[in-house]
Amino acid sequence: MNVLKSLEHGAKDFVFGICRVFFRKGRQVGLTIDPSGISKVLFLRPEKIGDMVISLPVFDALRAHFPEVRISVLASPRNYELIKDDPRFDRIFLYRKWTLEDFRQLAAIRRERFDCVIDMIDNDSVTALFFSQLAGSRAIRIGVGKTRHAIFYDFNHHHADGIGEHIIDNTLKLLAPFGINGTVSSGFAPPYISADARTRAGAILATIAAGNIAIGFNLSAGMPNRIWPDDHCADLCGKLTNWRNDVHIVIITDPGDRTRGERLLAMTGGNVTLVPDGLGLVEVSALISRLDLLLSPDTSLIHIARSFQVPVVGLYSRATKNFRRWRPYRQADGAVVGSDIDTIRDITVEQVVDRVRQVLGRVEAERR
Repeated sequence: MNVLKSLEHGAKDFVFGICRVFFRKGRQVGLTIDPSGISKVLFLRPEKIGDMVISLPVFDALRAHFPEVRISVLASPRNYELIKDDPRFDRIFLYRKWTLEDFRQLAAIRRERFDCVIDMIDNDSVTALFFSQLAGSRAIRIGVGKTRHAIFYDFNHHHADGIGEHIIDNTLKLLAPFGINGTVSSGFAPPYISADARTRAGAILATIAAGNIAIGFNLSAGMPNRIWPDDHCADLCGKLTNWRNDVHIVIITDPGDRTRGERLLAMTGGNVTLVPDGLGLVEVSALISRLDLLLSPDTSLIHIARSFQVPVVGLYSRATKNFRRWRPYRQADGAVVGSDIDTIRDITVEQVVDRVRQVLGRVEAERR
């Protein structure tokens, strides 16, 4: 896999080296953009689910200041399901890693004649650079975290690593060229949930956890080092349901990880339920929005929960930069950080139980 990745990057660098002589360099367009000349904006976000979730506040802030602006996005197959029916977007384009369909998508993008392209990938992505260049010669281009490619953007926002700023607050600064102060914009922007999805989520929780404290427990994560051991998961479920008889654990898994959820369910006693099979990401998001608390080793669902201001307990390794930028948004007590820099396997059940008690106690005190 590493060899294939190296070949892919090598091929992209080779093509980039040839094409860069034809690319238009950034223009000095001033400190701000005249919004009167902007009617259509394309955001480039062909990445993971979490990357799309933390971008939603940016889309909402732009629309709040300029309601007539039409917003489109270049998404990926991974995050498309979350936004496919979202009325925020005028159009959604898909990038599938340089298939024939990608060239059709690029042609469709060019026909739109966007006034502005905002590249949200915070590194020197050759793919994003190509799309930003080929989207249209007249478009103003805004980038983030560019170094070698910075000369090809009209504006380039540098993420402030080292000052402890959350990725959502930092990403909102991308809108500075529009004269929008990201620090006063709301960082809470939930994904779009249809009425049908809300109804189904309500029916599921009414059936399995009516009148109880519903704690969602997500088992799945995008990387193996973020998987918590099965025996820890089973022990945690037992300790939480024994702690209070009104606690009900709702196990959530990725569709490809469902057998692990079934195995955990068989290891536990009462007051533990696995979500119904076949739920899509939007329906899971609707379910999360109704929880009293979400437990998760995966930051994507943590961001979704926090967008609804649902309390969370996230499990993090001691990767300081990752935690600093991707911690639970505006919830100081929302994380358990292990001592290992690479994995979360060293986090103990007792640490998680204590944090759940702390968070639920605080929430209940605030509601009184």
